[in-house]
Amino acid sequence: MTTSDNDGSAAAAAATAGTKRPLEDTTTPADFIALPFYGEHKKAVSACSFAPTHAQSPFASGDGGGTSCADAPAICASASADGTVKLWRLTSEMLEKGAVGTEALLAEQAAEDAAAQAAVAEGAAAASASASSSPSASSPSAARPQKNYLPKPGPINALRTLQGHARGINDVAWSPTAEYLATASDDKNLRIWDAETGDALVEFRGHTNFVFSCAFNPQSNLLASGSFDETVKLWDVRSGDCVSTLPAHSDPVTGVDFNRDGTCIVSGSHDGLIRIWDTMTGECLKTIYAGGNPPVSYVRFSPNGKFVLSGTLDSTLRLWRVGDRDSAVDATAAVAGGGPVGG
Repeated sequence: MTTSDNDGSAAAAAATAGTKRPLEDTTTPADFIALPFYGEHKKAVSACSFAPTHAQSPFASGDGGGTSCADAPAICASASADGTVKLWRLTSEMLEKGAVGTEALLAEQAAEDAAAQAAVAEGAAAASASASSSPSASSPSAARPQKNYLPKPGPINALRTLQGHARGINDVAWSPTAEYLATASDDKNLRIWDAETGDALVEFRGHTNFVFSCAFNPQSNLLASGSFDETVKLWDVRSGDCVSTLPAHSDPVTGVDFNRDGTCIVSGSHDGLIRIWDTMTGECLKTIYAGGNPPVSYVRFSPNGKFVLSGTLDSTLRLWRVGDRDSAVDATAAVAGGGPVGG
C-alpha cells in the first residue's frame, strides 16, 4: 500500500485509488489534542524513542522518583543537534489532566457546533437571507469562545541529560531491556549509555563520516549502525569492537533495523535501495526498490518480521512483504518491478 500527501496529485490519486481515505473535514473537532507539556533542547530535535513498555523502568530507584513502567505510562528519549539526549517521563497525572481537559474541550466544541447548525437551519426555514449568510452563523468555529480546559502550558524537567558527543546526535535507540541507550552522532561515533545513571559506557569508533542511525539486536549484544560513509557496521556491545562492515550502499545509509530474532538486518539509503542482510554472514539476501528509486529516509521491520516499512523522500510510505529467509528470491522478484507489496 502506498500513501502520499502530495496536494497536487490528491484529486487524481483519489479517483484512481478507491480504497484511499478522503481528506478529513477540518471543521470538525479534532480527535487528538496535544498535551500542554513540553521538554526543551537548545537546538533542533532529530529523533525520539519510547522505552520498551514491557521492561522494568531503569528509574526504579534514585532521584528519578522511581516507578515501574506499569505505573509510568512512558519514558521517552529525545536526541538533538545540541549534542545531548534527554530522558523524559510522562506521568499518569499528566495523562489524566490532558484527558479530562480534552474531553471537556471536545464536548464544548460539539455543543457549539450543534447550536450554530441549528441556528443556520432555523434561519433558512424562516427564509432569512441575512441569517443564513452570516459568517458567524455559517461558521461554527467563528462563534466559538476561546476557552481552554487544559492545564497551562509549561515545561517539564528531564530525568537525565546524556552529554558527551562532540557534535549533534542523529538517532537514539533503546536496548530491549530499557537499561541502555545507543546514540549515533555527526562526530562519526556511537555511544552506549546507562539509562539509570546517564554514564557513557562504550564508545564506537570506525565510521569515516556522520553516523545517521543505530539499532540494538534483540539479544542486546550487537549494535548496527548506518553512516554517511555508505556502510553498515556491526559492533560488539561489550567490547566496542567492529565485528563486521557491510559495503551496503552507494549513498548515505539513513536507516538500519534488526528483525525479531536478530538474524537479519535491513538497511535503507539515499541510493533508493532497501537491502536485507544475513547478520552472521553479511550476505545480502534481498534488494528492494520503488519505481524511480526515490531516496530512502526510514526503514523498520514489522514486529513479526514479515514486512518492512519504508519512508522515502517522494513523500511516500511503503509496506513491503519480505517473507522469511526461505522466500528471498520470490520476494525480491515480486517487488523489483517498483510497486510496494501490501498484505
